[in-house]
Amino acid sequence: MEISREAREKLAEFLEDYGDGGFVRVARLVTGGGCCAKLSLGVSLDDEKNEAEDLVFSLDGLPVVIDKSLHAALPEIEIVFDAERGIVVNAQSAAET
Repeated sequence: MEISREAREKLAEFLEDYGDGGFVRVARLVTGGGCCAKLSLGVSLDDEKNEAEDLVFSLDGLPVVIDKSLHAALPEIEIVFDAERGIVVNAQSAAET
């Protein structure tokens, strides 16, 4: 898992306001609805983790958590900042590596 400098700076700012014990969670997001729903990846701020189900990373000092099964399916994850879209999570599946 990798993070760009810009994304790390933005997420660190958010965490400062979130409080102690907070971290960034990489998770699946469902967008749209009905027949047009699609899965994508995104980030959120969280303060609860499941020790049995989550992996914890430190990306340039930024605490990042991801579900073990999601990480196994998508081992190549990059978190970047896009001026138009904000924080973007790009991933490559294990089958593509």
